[in-house]
Amino acid sequence: MSDHKDDLGKHPRGTLAVVGLYGLLFLVGWLAVFFFIYLPRGAVTR
Repeated sequence: MSDHKDDLGKHPRGTLAVVGLYGLLFLVGWLAVFFFIYLPRGAVTR
């Protein structure tokens, strides 16, 4: 029998890449909204 305890605690291949890609897309989207929507309209004033 093989011992499968070595696999415990390891992430599947590509997990870090998927999380990093999600974070990068979030950052790009946030910056796009900030630079192309928020800044041209100006700050919220009363």
